[in-house]
Amino acid sequence: MKKYFLSFLGVSFLLGVVACSNDPSVDNHPKEQVVPNDEQEREKTPDHIKQEDSGNKSYEGQIQNDEEAADRMEELNFTKFDLDVEYGTSQEVEYEYEQKSDTGEYKAEIQDTVRNIIYKGVEAFTIFYTQLKDLELHANMEKEATIQEMLNRFDLESDYNKFELQITFKDGSTLNIEDRK
Repeated sequence: MKKYFLSFLGVSFLLGVVACSNDPSVDNHPKEQVVPNDEQEREKTPDHIKQEDSGNKSYEGQIQNDEEAADRMEELNFTKFDLDVEYGTSQEVEYEYEQKSDTGEYKAEIQDTVRNIIYKGVEAFTIFYTQLKDLELHANMEKEATIQEMLNRFDLESDYNKFELQITFKDGSTLNIEDRK
């Protein structure tokens, strides 16, 4: 009987030693995992990153303090550009740009349901700048020539139902063109 008792006691002792080990590979009990408290500094996670830290300068197409764009805006002779072209009953192309200050604050959006694309902010401004930087725009432009130039610049079809263009120039003058077919 003593043999069985000593064998049982030996096995119990070994199980007790193994169960109380400090080796993390043996003991992965979730209650013993270290969780930082609120007073400890945590690593930045997406929940802790602010919009200005994210690298994205745009919010709903509105941009502030874009120095590169401010330099490019000086080359454009307009502060507001709005082009709407409608095709059929449900397809529309909208190009909107508005310079809000000389320090790089602007709003730019492109929505094209014909090609199924939407650009806002920096991407939209880059397209505006690329397409219009070398175009001589002024308030006394001829209607047909202006329409054809805009269609060519933005690679739009001429079979539109409605064409609207509104431009406000830096000197305060405006160009408004509307055409329906």
